Amino acid sequence: MSTNLDALDIVNSACAEIGADPLQDLEEETIGGEAAALVYVSVVDFNLSIEPFEFKFEIRELSQVADATPLSGYTYLFDIPGPRLGPPRWLSHDLTDPDCNYTLYRLIKGQVHAMDELLFASVPFRPDPINWEPAFRKATITALAAHLATAFASDVKTRDRLLLQAYGTPQEQNRGGEMRNAIQNNAQATPPVTAGWDNNPLSNSWRS
Repeated sequence: MSTNLDALDIVNSACAEIGADPLQDLEEETIGGEAAALVYVSVVDFNLSIEPFEFKFEIRELSQVADATPLSGYTYLFDIPGPRLGPPRWLSHDLTDPDCNYTLYRLIKGQVHAMDELLFASVPFRPDPINWEPAFRKATITALAAHLATAFASDVKTRDRLLLQAYGTPQEQNRGGEMRNAIQNNAQATPPVTAGWDNNPLSNSWRS
């Protein structure tokens, strides 16, 4: 595996787990390449959805839609940058204040309707493998190997064994096995969430 990890490195690590030959690339022209690429995206996106892993979020400034008048009653309309894996985790109008949790907005059809002109958001993306936490990488390689075992060799027994290794028993709802280590590591690295009192009119009135 190279020091600059990419999708092909992850796929070939999964191939090694099941004794399959490594792929030269993930292009359509390569035998098995396109199938492996599709399985890779499916497994990675699923694993990222299990937990709000810190490494999948990036802070981005929202793009205001010019000359737009939202019918929602809010003043400004913003597009959220993509391609993203879901809605923003939080919004802020002051990144210098770690406790600023902006709440004067609504998310409608993938756009932010808000009262302030400048906004930032913590947005989930599919990060490059080089940025994955090691335990998450191990669980993802194992899960990918499980699915490739059926895609390449119809080996259901190996698939079931590797899925158990990656995610634990069905009762653990994909949060056991190797994935449990990734979740625990993420919990230790994630700061506690502060309640969003800054833009709450009731709390502001009570504190004034």
